[in-house]
Amino acid sequence: MALLVVALVTSLAANLIWRQDLWLRQVETHRDVAQARLLVTAGVDWARAVLAEDARTSTTDHAGEPWATKVPAMPAEGGEVSGELRDEQARWNLNNLIRAGRISAADVAIFRRLLYSLQLPPELASTLTDWLDADSEAEADGAEDAYYLGRTPPYRSANRELSDIDSLLRVRGYNRDVIERLRPYVSVLPGYNPLNVNTTSAIVLAAVFPALSSSEVQHLITERDRIPIRDSADFNARLPRPELANLSFIHELDVRSNYFSVAVSARFGNAEISSTVLLDRHSIWPALVWQNFE
Repeated sequence: MALLVVALVTSLAANLIWRQDLWLRQVETHRDVAQARLLVTAGVDWARAVLAEDARTSTTDHAGEPWATKVPAMPAEGGEVSGELRDEQARWNLNNLIRAGRISAADVAIFRRLLYSLQLPPELASTLTDWLDADSEAEADGAEDAYYLGRTPPYRSANRELSDIDSLLRVRGYNRDVIERLRPYVSVLPGYNPLNVNTTSAIVLAAVFPALSSSEVQHLITERDRIPIRDSADFNARLPRPELANLSFIHELDVRSNYFSVAVSARFGNAEISSTVLLDRHSIWPALVWQNFE
């Protein structure tokens, strides 16, 4: 009987010790996660300060500025933090397809050219404009409520701007492979936003400027990387043919950006957290549009 009591007491004590150890590990994990989140917040605030200082001292945005430098993992007390700023106006804004509630034919043409360059179906432009526009009338090759209500589960066309690029998964014809193909070249920003000619890629610039040959586009990119473009007059002066400056889509371009994304990774103890933030620099101190954590 005494041996049985001792065994029961020993088992109970071992169970209590195990539970206490588990509780302590949970407390440590919560502490590490909280500290890692604080490091992420500090990284985002640092990025906001860099952008605010850049806005104060510079009238253009290009890849040679301090904000464009990727920050490697930096030691912090108990952990480390790293980050990277990206110019979202280096990519073509999908929400440009709709202006004042109506389809912008010029921007649809740009998007179709971009789709062609990426070897993606051109009807993706029609399904997206139907998803964005305010009416319920489907374009040729498009899709409205009649299509989406037939899906499982059924839902309606959004008839409003995209909030992020992953929202495309609900649009007819878009899947994860299509989105990942588009991701390096498109952005999702509130309202209409011009393209920053100092930071955009050759593929996007060629889609906006179809009158330029591929060699002319590459020459512009090379010259821009060597000496950033100062303003629209400077850009016009660099065009290979003077008549190109009179084309309507010249207004799709700018040399300054207001939207930037920040990718921050932080480690503290056993916790690792990554976060992506979209910043709006229309005001002196960049505002946070949205943030997600992984």
